[in-house]
Amino acid sequence: MSQMNFVSRIYQIIGLATLVAMSSGCGADAAPAPSSAIAVVNVGSTSAIPSPTSTPTSAASSGSVASQTAAAGVIVQAGDSIGVGVGADDWAAIDHLGFSAGITIQNASVSGKAMQTGYGNRMTEVFPFRSSTSPSVLLIQQGTNDLYYGTNASSLYRSILTPFVSDARKAGFYVVVDTILPRSDGGWTSVMERERIAYNTLVRANRAGADAVNDLAADSVMGDGNNLNNQSFYADGAHPSLSGQQRLAILNATVLGPFLQRSPRPPSR
Repeated sequence: MSQMNFVSRIYQIIGLATLVAMSSGCGADAAPAPSSAIAVVNVGSTSAIPSPTSTPTSAASSGSVASQTAAAGVIVQAGDSIGVGVGADDWAAIDHLGFSAGITIQNASVSGKAMQTGYGNRMTEVFPFRSSTSPSVLLIQQGTNDLYYGTNASSLYRSILTPFVSDARKAGFYVVVDTILPRSDGGWTSVMERERIAYNTLVRANRAGADAVNDLAADSVMGDGNNLNNQSFYADGAHPSLSGQQRLAILNATVLGPFLQRSPRPPSR
């Protein structure tokens, strides 16, 4: 049995324990100093998560979330090294969602990037990609590097994520926020882990008003230590392997897909 088919079989057996619909990478960026519309949160079910396709680049099967999306739309990911695909030979989940060719993907991910930097660069790296004629979705995947660089959970959530979400919604995006995946690589301390858990709790409460929370940290395969030291899913204790990225592609597509069915959100400023 090929590795891809083996992984696909694993996914069929394991499924997703909890997904709340509405990370990480140590890189060379300098450590930044911490900076100083309410939506509904929808809970997805295990049955809503399709099995991955047999090859990374093939389209999703008929009837899957991916095949039910609109003919046109834009998805922008503000990410870090996980968003790049470090640990999986740069095979990034966001680039393999299985949506139609009319869905444009802009992967604004940089290894080592903090959300503070992503928010600071929103006018040049995110907002220009909004479409006025089709739905535009922003996936905020960053955050783990902010914690690694010393920002606490409260500051990250209230002073960086909350204005990021608000500004993106005003600019005309539907906004989806990832919870931060677990990690156990060198330099990651118990204090950082405590802040990660605290941040994820804040994200799930969604007082920032994101349109959806993509609760990766609650996934039965990738979340909170379930397979962190299993090289089938994590390459180095922080970055997902190819199999891990394939799992993230399924989770991302499930949450992002419904927004591609919506009308474009008009800017409010």
